[in-house]
Amino acid sequence: MKSWTELCPPPRPRPQGIEWDVFISYRSLDRVWATALHDMLTLCGYRVFMDQFALVAGQGLASQLGANLARSASGVIVWSQRSADSQWVWNEVDSMSARRNNLAHSDFPFFLLVATLDGVLPPALMDGQIYLDFTEYPDGPMGAELVRLIFGLQGSPPSPEAVARIVEFEDSTREELARIRARARVNSFDQILKSAQSDDSTYSTTSTVFCVAIDQLIRGGKHNEAIEAAKLGRERFPKATRPRQLLGLALRRAGRLDEAAEQLGLLYEDGHRDNETLGIFAAVWADLWAQRKGNGQSNGARDALEFSRNLYEEGFRADPSNTYTGINAASKSALLGEREKAGKLAQKVLDQLDAAKEKRSGKPSSDYWERVTEPEALMITGQWERAIELFHSARIAHQHEAGSIRSTATQVERLLGVLDAPEEARVRLAQEFDLQV
Repeated sequence: MKSWTELCPPPRPRPQGIEWDVFISYRSLDRVWATALHDMLTLCGYRVFMDQFALVAGQGLASQLGANLARSASGVIVWSQRSADSQWVWNEVDSMSARRNNLAHSDFPFFLLVATLDGVLPPALMDGQIYLDFTEYPDGPMGAELVRLIFGLQGSPPSPEAVARIVEFEDSTREELARIRARARVNSFDQILKSAQSDDSTYSTTSTVFCVAIDQLIRGGKHNEAIEAAKLGRERFPKATRPRQLLGLALRRAGRLDEAAEQLGLLYEDGHRDNETLGIFAAVWADLWAQRKGNGQSNGARDALEFSRNLYEEGFRADPSNTYTGINAASKSALLGEREKAGKLAQKVLDQLDAAKEKRSGKPSSDYWERVTEPEALMITGQWERAIELFHSARIAHQHEAGSIRSTATQVERLLGVLDAPEEARVRLAQEFDLQV
């Protein structure tokens, strides 16, 4: 056996009126995981509906979702503690549960599964539903649970023989994911690239592990190596979306802005209006603003910055709980001189962060970008002392993410250029991020 995909059954033959093999419902904050699921199912030959890839701009969201669900053979609900406050997810849970019940005794039943990401199960509404626990796979679905999920789309369990054989791949996958992160912490990025370029089955049969390697190269500031790996990822997994997003991000971090804009513009024009694509695309245009401003192109610079802000705001309007797009919409508004709008957006972000923090019982997030969102919002609202404290704690906790910290430093420097910061705050932030302000 060369690949775990050999164990996965093909989709059921679709009868007339059925267009999709799987309908994925997810919270936008879980979009990276859901994208990995989309890519893995596509790799196995499934035609997958995921709103960010299939919806038509300008048409009603609810009606499109309902119509596509009615044309789907099965459904997967991606569930985490963040799902409970999403009305869209609840609406899709209701619709998929009703479709499952209505077709339970038909010749072509609708099979429904729940993939929980953090051990949190849906409440009584989904009582009696089959749950698959992916807590140990925060980067994307892999291993025996993924094989069980794909068999579940057929309404049957995998054979004991299939489960036993997938354990071989599962153990090596877990070990490799740990090895990637351990190497990143000790700056062994050349080894990460070498492994990604190998023909090892861990890297040649799953885009998820490959994308974790690319992501760690980017976080470590090894942008040329990340570009090299991402291009190889696109060749190995031509139907996968995540390598395309990461290629655009790596190109942007390497300063190859025109290439990054082209790559992400292709995704955007292909209908990828998810917050991940919008966020990276908008960041490219923010960098183009800085570049044009430095070249004295004042009109072109402002146009680029306004386009960047509008992309971020588009994402934040679509999902007000997405603090990444929210804080960037606020920051770009501040850079445009729209201070009142910036303050309102920043306060909405702080409200969302407070709610999330309450659910975590006050514990800091394990994600670097979520941790630095709060101090950036505090800068915009003038709460300098607390902002400096939180920036420092995030930088220390994630000091191995040199590329990410440099990106934050650039954002802080830009904001200090337009905000009325006390002199002491300017000095301390300059020391924190080694800035010349």
